[in-house]
Amino acid sequence: MTLRLTPAETILYRTGPNNISILFEARDGFDPARALFGLNQMIEEAERFHRRPTGRIFPCFGGRQPIHWPDHVCVLNAPDLSAPHMMSQIRQLALPSDRPLWRAVLVNPDGGAGWSGLALHFDHAIADGTRISRHITTRALPKPDQRMPVDELPHVSLPQLKAQGDPRLIPALPGLARLSFEGLARAVPQANGHSDALLRLGHRMLSQDPAFADLDPKRRDHAEVARIEALRSKSGVLGNRARMETVDLSTSSTAGTALFESVQTPAVGHFRMAVARIIPAPLLRRIIQREFSAPGVVLTVVPVGRKLRPLFGIDLAAIHPAAPAMGRPPIGITAVRTGDGFDVSVSARNPTGEAIEGLSERVAAAMVEATQ
Repeated sequence: MTLRLTPAETILYRTGPNNISILFEARDGFDPARALFGLNQMIEEAERFHRRPTGRIFPCFGGRQPIHWPDHVCVLNAPDLSAPHMMSQIRQLALPSDRPLWRAVLVNPDGGAGWSGLALHFDHAIADGTRISRHITTRALPKPDQRMPVDELPHVSLPQLKAQGDPRLIPALPGLARLSFEGLARAVPQANGHSDALLRLGHRMLSQDPAFADLDPKRRDHAEVARIEALRSKSGVLGNRARMETVDLSTSSTAGTALFESVQTPAVGHFRMAVARIIPAPLLRRIIQREFSAPGVVLTVVPVGRKLRPLFGIDLAAIHPAAPAMGRPPIGITAVRTGDGFDVSVSARNPTGEAIEGLSERVAAAMVEATQ
């Protein structure tokens, strides 16, 4: 049995690598055997984690493959590792070309000074943020006595993990932060809800930081917000159907548009999808990169829950996701909504798309300061 990719998933796959990365931060170490059992729970009923896409014009997920855990999961011991550097490393990690497109790293399970937790990295064609969130939060919940042997998992050093990077992936070093809803309401009192406040705070950063001084005003006021629909799919529980909403931050008006297609004119949308299947992949990637570089701010919000459950058996302090590096907007924000606020990952670049050392962390720190 094969699982055909939707048109949007086809474009994500053909213009790849487009990967989602998630950091599940432990408070102080965790049981790697229990975490591995949680990973097994995550993929057990998810066919897309057992198959890899094949084909280019009409790609589909091919036959089911057995999971050889050492090919997908490793253990990293790096006592000096920080959360931003772990995010940077996992986002650059190459996915296998002959196996299902996902990997996981169990980082510093013994705790200590360095960042500790589970890092998950998978192809965006497998699932969107909302679907993977709902899938993990309802399945990856191992009991204390549910464990899997980890003796065969490879142990790697940070240089060895860096050597497994994909040279096509050069994400900016992110800034990570926790922003409370109460603080956002104080910082942006005119906002229409928490997500709108987060978006407008990002917009304020474009006017506040000198790195964005040369940004065109029209681009500064142009934002794109991902609205991810967790719809049922014939191809299984997981899937990807995202919609981008264009927001004019100078007038607060919005106009809904579908990701890669037009809602208002379905015929034109279908035509664009058909053309996207036959355009050479390098050209299609340039088109998509240009489209996603146009806004001043790109925001993706993933709802998780009011309370952080012990996902993968880990006592979690935070969950930080990072959307695919599609385009190079001045500010890209990916946020997980949990409890009374957002766990936020910020990627910032100058107006020409260059990564400036320390810029992402500076923007994230300024956002935190604004919400104090």
